[in-house]
Amino acid sequence: MIDNEREAKKEKKTDSHLKWIIEVFVITFISSICFSFISTNGVSKLDVFPALLILVLVIFIGILFDIIGVAVTVANEEEFHAKATKKAKGAKMSLKLIKNSVRVANVCADVIGDICRSIKWCNKCNDINKINTEIWDSF
Repeated sequence: MIDNEREAKKEKKTDSHLKWIIEVFVITFISSICFSFISTNGVSKLDVFPALLILVLVIFIGILFDIIGVAVTVANEEEFHAKATKKAKGAKMSLKLIKNSVRVANVCADVIGDICRSIKWCNKCNDINKINTEIWDSF
């Protein structure tokens, strides 16, 4: 009887991991396509200065989500329990994030961070192309 319960828990855990992997893959794939399409088509029609501002914005978004991913991973849950008992603003949300730290870190640091890096490189290429075009057109 105990072996059956252990096998059932192990199978449920494996199903949960497989479901998480599929969810992350689908979300990453779809959001990467959408953001790359919007970024490439939107930035290619802008002048150099607004395109550079968008590049800086994408870089800061990537940095922000990397910070969130690392912070959730290293946070101490007990400190936030104390803050939650004192009804500190954001303590309950922090506890939710810390309890799901593996998933939060995966989404923030890996998924969103990688998407921002990809978009950043696409935008850099577009910006360099625009700068080269403007320089050569001025001659």
